[in-house]
Amino acid sequence: MTKSNRRKRSDSAAAAQSAVASAAAGIIEPPKHVHLPTAARPFWDAIMQTRAADSWTPGDLVLAAHLARVNADIEHYTKVAEEETRLMADQAGVSKIHPVHKILTDLSAQALSLSRSLQIHARATQGESRDQQKRNGLHAEAQRTMSAADDLIARPMH
Repeated sequence: MTKSNRRKRSDSAAAAQSAVASAAAGIIEPPKHVHLPTAARPFWDAIMQTRAADSWTPGDLVLAAHLARVNADIEHYTKVAEEETRLMADQAGVSKIHPVHKILTDLSAQALSLSRSLQIHARATQGESRDQQKRNGLHAEAQRTMSAADDLIARPMH
């Protein structure tokens, strides 16, 4: 890694300045080449807020869109599951798990896997990943500052 490509130290003034600039720019938009249904948009917004904006790579954004769609699917199938019992009888009268619950199990596994790939699971955002945690804290503080700031203050656009 060359000196110009290195990440900024999370406890540096440059990292704090970068966090303020990215917080002021708002939520990152999904890549143009990735379809994001309307139902997945709230999940996208929440996912984008879990990491510092300047830490998202183009590949990460594609995976984040997949995770947002999976979370929207989980919400959809959860509503379906609320209308069904967990067990159902097959044609022979034998009890078995309703297919919607199997779908939810699969979707939950996908969500967990994508969260790990994106390093936005609890351990990555709250535990041992000290540098990322500090950057996330700087980003959150910058967002709070910008949201409380006067509308007359210039904000960068991207």
